[in-house]
Amino acid sequence: MSILLLAVGVILNTIANAFFKSGSGVQELTLRKGVLIGCGLFVGFLGTLSYIKSLEKIDLATAFPVFSAATIVLVALISFFMFHETISLQKGAGLVVLCIGLALIWRG
Repeated sequence: MSILLLAVGVILNTIANAFFKSGSGVQELTLRKGVLIGCGLFVGFLGTLSYIKSLEKIDLATAFPVFSAATIVLVALISFFMFHETISLQKGAGLVVLCIGLALIWRG
């Protein structure tokens, strides 16, 4: 159950970042921008609650690196597919290293 809560926290944190990116694309301070940023804050808050709940059973030394690295990898993928941002060879290599690090931390 704690692993699921950690995964939900990662996914919600990733979604929150997508809302923030979408909101940042709105030039003027409008209702649309406020709603996007507000949704990002709300979803991010839910992700944080999920992460905190996962800490009841998962060591911080495992949970935080997994939460951080998995969020980075997912945000990079979302930025590529949703916002059409480029992932250079160097960034791609870094993401592969993060994935290897995730596996090593989780198994350790």
